[in-house]
Amino acid sequence: MSQRHPNASLSTLASIRSGFPFRERIKHVNTGDVRVLQIRDLRLNPVLKATNLPLITSPKGRAKFLEPGDIVIPARGEHYHAVNFTLSEPTLASSQLLTLRVTSDTVLPGYLCWALNQPKTQHTLRNESRGTNMPLLTRQSLSMVKVPVPPLATQQKIIDLQQLWEQEQQLTQQLLNNRESMLKGMFKQLLRQTGTPVNPPAPHGEQE
Repeated sequence: MSQRHPNASLSTLASIRSGFPFRERIKHVNTGDVRVLQIRDLRLNPVLKATNLPLITSPKGRAKFLEPGDIVIPARGEHYHAVNFTLSEPTLASSQLLTLRVTSDTVLPGYLCWALNQPKTQHTLRNESRGTNMPLLTRQSLSMVKVPVPPLATQQKIIDLQQLWEQEQQLTQQLLNNRESMLKGMFKQLLRQTGTPVNPPAPHGEQE
């Protein structure tokens, strides 16, 4: 028989805080000294890269920066995919994000991020959100969500397997991109051999 592991509320495993409440629209500043992580970054980039995040001048007041090992999750919308923050540059999360920082020695950050992304937990998060047009996941609702907590050795094995899977996905996507580029080149070459214009002329009155 498989061994069942105890469930624990997130409030007993991690601290949860909201992102920084920017009062103005976030605009990139070349001379900035702080990166900003926004909800769209979690949706567009499965792997966070500092160069993809805008730079701003460090805001006044008490700004709590993200730390490697923090878990970031959207607070709005219908998808609550959690991301393990690993960047070393000073970075602020926007107010549309919630940040979890592990406070218990019974759970590893990488495992907790994995547990949050499991279908059962994602279903719970959607049920806990409030609103119809733009559902909102509050700190209180998130804190009451429970996840299984197996032994640390098991957690580490899960983390290792997840990392292998993500690496395979990245390699597969890279191979597909390379294959697509090669095929596009072959298509153009075939068209040139038959004298067919590679790029069709623009409609009358328009410029290419």
